[in-house]
Formats: sequence, structure tokens, C-alpha cells
Amino acid sequence: MLTSLLRMGLWGQIIVLIMEVLREVQVQSLCILFTGWRMVGSIPKMLRVGGKESVVRENPPACLSDPMLGRHLYVKVKDTKYHYVESGSRRHDMVLCLHDFTDFWYGWRKQLRGLSASYWVVAPDLKGFGDTEKPFLAKHYTDEVILEELKTFIEVLLDSSDKRVILVGHGLGGQIAWKLAEKYPDLFSKLILISAPHPIIWLRNVLRSWRSIYENRWLYECRLPWLPEKSLLENDLEIIDKKFRKSGSVMDLSSYSNFDKEAYKYTFSRQQDWQGPVNYFRNLPLGNSSQTNQEKIKSQVIELDTLFLVGNIDPQVSLEMVSKSAEFVSKFAVKIVNMAGHSPHQEQPEVVNQFINQFVKGDVSYMTRWASKLHQLG
Repeated sequence: MLTSLLRMGLWGQIIVLIMEVLREVQVQSLCILFTGWRMVGSIPKMLRVGGKESVVRENPPACLSDPMLGRHLYVKVKDTKYHYVESGSRRHDMVLCLHDFTDFWYGWRKQLRGLSASYWVVAPDLKGFGDTEKPFLAKHYTDEVILEELKTFIEVLLDSSDKRVILVGHGLGGQIAWKLAEKYPDLFSKLILISAPHPIIWLRNVLRSWRSIYENRWLYECRLPWLPEKSLLENDLEIIDKKFRKSGSVMDLSSYSNFDKEAYKYTFSRQQDWQGPVNYFRNLPLGNSSQTNQEKIKSQVIELDTLFLVGNIDPQVSLEMVSKSAEFVSKFAVKIVNMAGHSPHQEQPEVVNQFINQFVKGDVSYMTRWASKLHQLG
């Protein structure tokens, strides 16, 4: 950005700055509009009697301390204490699993069990989530800060610079995984993305039309303090109930438990439990058109074998988004997980674990075959 400005004349610089200011004004205006709309719409609910109040859960459910899932550990990274759960021998290759929004380490419970015989599975609570520290200000959740801390987290856990990590990310964690792989490709041997299109493709999809902006209006509401966190607590964490209703309609019932839902409600039962998660979205560059520039694709191709996993009934991620995301990697494969929505590793864990095993073992013909099919979709 700065280099481009220096190449322009004075008037060109002024025009660019004015355009940036106007875009930010538009973002703030939409933020106020959508938040006001939500508040007006909530008045009937406030007047109705019998709504659920948010309950702060003091005692963790037993499933969170199940020793079969792994060992609970902590590490200090640049003044931030990270909590993580690990399973499997440290002699094996590390599989680092980064979770989504409305999730925490427990979202990888089926991988901590199912992959630990062959891999060292590490599932951290991302900064601001679960038992990892939760700084209040959004400046502690910028890409620069988060990526540097996760790089250090990996280096602290690895006892040799020769080892490389199999990086797995879901949703928000997938977007972080993309950025980690772009910035520090030498740290990783494989990249596995679950319901996670490239951040540029995802943001471009959000901003593609006024209808899409309206459908994703909550991202604009996140710009305001306090109110988004409070709304997430409404009706005794209705957002968690909805998450489990959607997954329960497709989930392998052996992977579902009411204890699981209580684990999520315990973890996200306080307003401060949502401050960190919302701060990731507060930092989204909704007014920065350069973040969706097609030219960035040419300079950010990742030289890592990459696997895309997507549920066949995922309402948030389309095959078109996956196809466009494939332009950011040099070599890739795609697997569609049948009877799965946005969280296939939780809804169909046996299938997903099998796909991960096959991919890590290096089935090159499998990758080439799926790559050619995906290009036909584009």
C-alpha cells in the first residue's frame, strides 16, 4: 500500500485516501444500521414473558476432563498463556488442529482419539477461546499478532527445527491456517482445510452483493463494542442450541451427546468468553478493497500439498468457493463428505479421519484425479 502511494502523485494519493475514508464511513454506517435494525427487532422478544435467561455455568462437565481425549497442557507464548490438549506420541508427526468460531479444543475430540495412534495430535484453544488467555482489546487479535504467536507456539512444542507440521483448520481456524501457511510455509508439510475457503475468496463472497452483505450483517455489527457479545448470550446461548440442531440432523449419532452441548455452554457462558472470538471479526477489513484483489492470487501460491474437505450440505461453503480457493495452492485434492454440514470432522468423524490418513500418506494419484475434476467445475 505504502509503495503504491509513493509511486503516485500528490493528487493520486489524496484520491486514494479519500476513497479509503469513504469505504470506512460506509462500513460504520452499515454497522449502525444493522445494529439498530437488530435492536428494534428484539423489542417484541423483550416484551414477551418466559424467555430464557443466560446461565453462567460454574462446573465443567466431566467430558472436558476425559483422560481418553488427551493431556491438558499450557505454554506461555509472548505473554499469552495458551491451553492445548495433546494425544499420541511426540515421536510422531504433529497434526495441529485449529478450531472454528463457536468452538474450542473439544471440537477435535474425535481426531484426538481417532488419529493419535499414528500422529501427535495437538488441539489448542485459540487466543480468546476456552482456557487460553482472553485479552480484551481487538488489537491483540490482528493477523500479525495471532500468526506470530502461533508460529512461536509451534516452535516451542517442536524439539527440532527439522520437523514439519501437518496443519488442519476448520472455519475461522481454517482461515488462520491459510495465513500461517502463506507466511511460514517451511513450518508445514501438509495443509488440510475443513469448510474453509481462502480468506480472500471468503471475504469476496461476503462483499459480492448487497444481498450477501445483508445476509452477513452480523460481521458489521461486530464493529460495535459489547452488544455483539451480549447478543450471543441470548436465550441461554441459543447459538449453541442452533449449532447442535443443525449438526444433529446429519451427525453420526455415535458422535453426539448432550454432554457435548453442555461442554460448549459451559465454555461460552460468560460475556468475556465471547470477547476474544468476536474480536477476530472486528478486525476484518470490510472496507479494504485491496484484500479482495485478484492480483494477490498470483503472488501467494502456497507450495504445499493441500486437502479441501467440505460437507455436501454445508450452507456456508460452496464448491465454487473451494474451486476458486484452489488457485492459491500449487497441488490440491478435494473430498466431499456425504451427510455432513459445516463441521464434517464432528458430524462424520470416521470418514474425515480416514480421508486425513489417506492424504497424509501421500496418495498422489488421488490428488491428481480430484484436482482435474475440480478444475472442470471452474
